[in-house]
Amino acid sequence: MNRRKMKTGSMVMLKASFLVVVFSMGVLAPAIAQNGQNRKPRKKLKELLMMADSLRLQLRQSADRGRMLQWGDSLLMAELGKSKMSEKKKQRFMKHYVKIQRRLSLYDRQLFRGDSLLAANYYKIKYDTTYISRPHARWTIKLRGNLSGADLETTAKPDGTETHTKVMADCRGTLSMAVAYRGLGLGLAVNPAKLAGKNQDFEFNLNSYSNRYGFDVVYLSSKTFHGHQEMGGSEIDIHKGEISQKALNLNFYYAFNYRKFSFPAAFSQSYIQKRSAGSWMVGASFDGSKTKVKGMTIRLNELALGAGYGYNLVPSSHLLFHLSALPTITVYSHDYTKMRAEAEEGSSDTEIPTVKNSMKYHFPSAIITGRGAAVYSWRNKFAGATAVYNFSVAGDEDHLQVKRNKWRVRMFFGFRF
Repeated sequence: MNRRKMKTGSMVMLKASFLVVVFSMGVLAPAIAQNGQNRKPRKKLKELLMMADSLRLQLRQSADRGRMLQWGDSLLMAELGKSKMSEKKKQRFMKHYVKIQRRLSLYDRQLFRGDSLLAANYYKIKYDTTYISRPHARWTIKLRGNLSGADLETTAKPDGTETHTKVMADCRGTLSMAVAYRGLGLGLAVNPAKLAGKNQDFEFNLNSYSNRYGFDVVYLSSKTFHGHQEMGGSEIDIHKGEISQKALNLNFYYAFNYRKFSFPAAFSQSYIQKRSAGSWMVGASFDGSKTKVKGMTIRLNELALGAGYGYNLVPSSHLLFHLSALPTITVYSHDYTKMRAEAEEGSSDTEIPTVKNSMKYHFPSAIITGRGAAVYSWRNKFAGATAVYNFSVAGDEDHLQVKRNKWRVRMFFGFRF
């Protein structure tokens, strides 16, 4: 009997629960549907992008008519007509806005003249349009991530015993943004590690690439070199702060086939390489550095001339690969070392003399610059990576030889409008 009552009670509870669920669905479902109808639909990402593209087109059309600063007049007038302002306030606003409009019109005329000059230079055809073209957009915005590093290697035989030193500096990472208008650009880079006080090194990069010629300027000041030194079968660790270096590297190239081959297509994206092409180059390099280590200063000043080759491979309309090498042979060098002489008893640090020794020239003393890039483009966007590598060797292995490596890798994403 008790089991039957429990079963009967369970069935009643299940039926009651089922009725409650059905009732809830019947009452709440229309309310939810009504609420969904009253709620404003969210704008999808695609709609927002279309709105942004529409504004971009309006701005571009206004700029073509010489009204770049006044492109929002129609939008402002439409919003003013919809507003609930009184007629007096509207008239007062328009009185002030007419004065602003006159100034904007004056600035627009000046900007239009300047833009016409830039456009004439931008679209001046000095290349084979079958191989190279210009982007039609005025503005180019790029976001970049940079990673760079340097290492130093010396071989010396001061007393007949070979000493081999190999050290490297901390890698430096920066985030940067670049904005260009008709080929003229400006960039700003930030080093998060330096801002946080974790890296005291300083690096400055300046580069300019055109189809015919271009250059790289790299300055590095580093106190984070660390590594080891091998001497007489033993190895000694070198810690940060024991070696410091200030170095300046300059590199210049001239491309002969500049009508078909474009360096900036790979490195600055201010041109578009439409077909594969290569070019022979001539160039000049300068490598100057001042390295301090344990009472000794090494000064290097090398000027080199040479020739190389670069090639742009275009396997499809969206892809571009670049590879180039420019080896240069030293034609002038002024390399020497300064070393403190042994101090006499009772003498102060300021009285200790220094001994200057010239470093012997050893052929082939050289500076080599290599570059590589990969770029993928679609619609008005592009992304890719570039790499620049510098190697220099100076001195003689029988006395003192110095090898320097400097590299930089850059990842980027950009768009044009």
